[in-house]
Amino acid sequence: MMKNTIFLLLFVFGLFACDDDNTIFDPSVEGLEIKFTPVAGGAMMHYNLPNDSDIFAMNLRYRNWQGLEILKTCGYSGDSVLLDGFTRSQETIPVQISFVNNHNEESESREYQFSTLDSAPWSFFDDLVVRSSWNGFQVIYKSPSVVTGMVHVFYLGTNPLTQQEDTILMKSFPITQRGDTLSFIQKQERSSNTVIIRTEDFQGYRVRQEIYPDIDAFRAEQWPMTAENFNDYGLSKESRVAMTGVAYLFDGELKGLERLIASAYEDPLQRTGTEVYGTYLAGPHAYEKPIILDLREQKTPAWLRLYCLYPLRANHAVSPATWGDVWIGSYEDKVPCKLSVYGNKESSNPNSEEWVYLGGLNQDPRREAVLDRWSYLTTHLDLAPEDVNELATKDPIYVDVELPPVDDMYRYLKVIVHDTFDSSKESGINYNQQEYFTLHELEVYVKKN
Repeated sequence: MMKNTIFLLLFVFGLFACDDDNTIFDPSVEGLEIKFTPVAGGAMMHYNLPNDSDIFAMNLRYRNWQGLEILKTCGYSGDSVLLDGFTRSQETIPVQISFVNNHNEESESREYQFSTLDSAPWSFFDDLVVRSSWNGFQVIYKSPSVVTGMVHVFYLGTNPLTQQEDTILMKSFPITQRGDTLSFIQKQERSSNTVIIRTEDFQGYRVRQEIYPDIDAFRAEQWPMTAENFNDYGLSKESRVAMTGVAYLFDGELKGLERLIASAYEDPLQRTGTEVYGTYLAGPHAYEKPIILDLREQKTPAWLRLYCLYPLRANHAVSPATWGDVWIGSYEDKVPCKLSVYGNKESSNPNSEEWVYLGGLNQDPRREAVLDRWSYLTTHLDLAPEDVNELATKDPIYVDVELPPVDDMYRYLKVIVHDTFDSSKESGINYNQQEYFTLHELEVYVKKN
């Protein structure tokens, strides 16, 4: 009898338990508003929840591109939620939407559908440009409004450990909303490249990979130039005493050693300044005047490298015989900040109609922009005569005027200086009214045959 009573009680409790399991939260959905907007890699769901105090939250369940179930929860504190986790655009993706009360009881779900756009790691390739660059290649990309994912850039090279052909990683970076232009210079010298670009999502899953073969590496080399290959039509201020002239553009001295040594012998009592420069000075009225460089044969120009003097704790020359009336105690305002470079296949005539614009230098001449100047160190560093050994340890000050990496060949280059930096003091005095400019050294680089 006792056994039967216990069994009956257990059966009754079981019925109550079954009733509890079948309890369904069934809120009103009046006022529920849901709208889906496709975005890169998913959809944005905009919502307005019903005005029901029993509703605590809303659950969203869907499967991402890998088939994994995703649960997103939102509530009255917001009005939108991102349904992400997709790579390719899709038209109809089901999502189950249910409500939850504060006892964590969940209502029956309702099915909706949304569509997506290609994700950033997939659409990254839509506007991608992989092109030749000097001694390497460039990667240029734009980006969608919603950005996620990583990019890995490789090229096909030689593995230094195995000496076998392998993919060499150049850089990994997150996709940015602004897009970017990235230049890659290779240590391994190759005439052409096979570039591999791979994208992945932030979970580390590969999304897409594309291969770009036969990208010309445009290897460059310095082309020997001498004063005989240079024609400035008499602009050069030639002086044996001041050591200025065209010859100093191509003598291989890149920093200003002659001037540093000469400053050791400057007599401050004579107040003549250090008269030696060992550099090139052009003028007066040298702006907008042509300078012709003869490469002696047709070459593909890569860039011009312009050098300036290292600043010294030495006074500028005072005597007109050593261009004291040109320097007027100021060097920076003789350094070019704007110039243009043109190419001509056959003619050195500066007025020929066959000149083709190749590139130029364009920096802000104002003194307020001093930190952006290529010659910045000339106003923020100086060496004393005893610093000859220190000068040898320093890198030269230069700027490269890069020209486009295309296989157009020219024998002649025309350089026109448009402006120099402004180094006027608070007085606002222009110390270069006669439009002189100076270069310490000039190098020409061309594509290797």
